[in-house]
Amino acid sequence: MADCKSHTTSNLLSRSQTQDEQAFTMLYEAHWEYVFEQAFIRCRQYDIAENITQDIFVALWDQMDELCIENIRGYLYIAVKNRVLNWFEKEKRYVPIAELLVEYRAAAESSDTPLLDKELVAVAEALVNSLNAKQQIIYKMRFEQELDTAEIAKQLKMNRKTVQNQLSLALAQLRASLALLILLTKFF
Repeated sequence: MADCKSHTTSNLLSRSQTQDEQAFTMLYEAHWEYVFEQAFIRCRQYDIAENITQDIFVALWDQMDELCIENIRGYLYIAVKNRVLNWFEKEKRYVPIAELLVEYRAAAESSDTPLLDKELVAVAEALVNSLNAKQQIIYKMRFEQELDTAEIAKQLKMNRKTVQNQLSLALAQLRASLALLILLTKFF
């Protein structure tokens, strides 16, 4: 059955690339719910998820003749992820760690910089140690041992998606804590 669905999707993609509106409508109807669910899971706002879903399919229609899509679900998954990240940045809900560290450096330009650096390292270690045990192990394997998620999953005998989810949760917690730390250093 999956092979049949894959063949149908492939056929719809091919027909859509020739600007076949009926084929594109069928493609949309087959995948809009998946796109909406993925967007809603990430942003937790119905209207934003709806807008992201609409934007993705409008962009897909506009670029259909230029794209070579072999895996529509994979393409849509990445499109959702990118659109949600763009929305987070636009709404200032997400600040990359690199930006936070640049702000910290700018705030720490003083004679106390070596001391502050040592304190930052100590705080960073404490933050990592505040993660739950599974997240600590995964975080350390990823960033201290420089293993990718597939290698971590294999060594821990876990699903790769579980490793990715745990790593995402750990990074989100660390980002929030670092943002608070930088905010506090600006005031004290």
